[in-house]
Amino acid sequence: MSNIHDYYRKNFLYESHRMMLPELRDRVTRTCPQCKFYILIAGKTGVRMGCVALIPQYAGLVKRAPEKLDVTEILKAVGKGGLERVLARPGSHRQACGQFHPKK
Repeated sequence: MSNIHDYYRKNFLYESHRMMLPELRDRVTRTCPQCKFYILIAGKTGVRMGCVALIPQYAGLVKRAPEKLDVTEILKAVGKGGLERVLARPGSHRQACGQFHPKK
């Protein structure tokens, strides 16, 4: 009879404490700064990082996500509530979401 701990260590679907499919592993092991949707958003007084995956034209890959975007363009596209979600969603330490696309 084998040791139960060895079973989980040898199982490629088991990642520490959760089961996952191999094709989802790259999304789970990546963070927001490695994603092309994580960009600089410039306002009047400062620059913050944000995730433009919530903006339909970038999420649908109709337009390429720029490296830096003005806050007025985001306000036109998704409004004030959408701007708050764009700025609140990502973090430099946060695990990538399901809309992850690596920067190239």
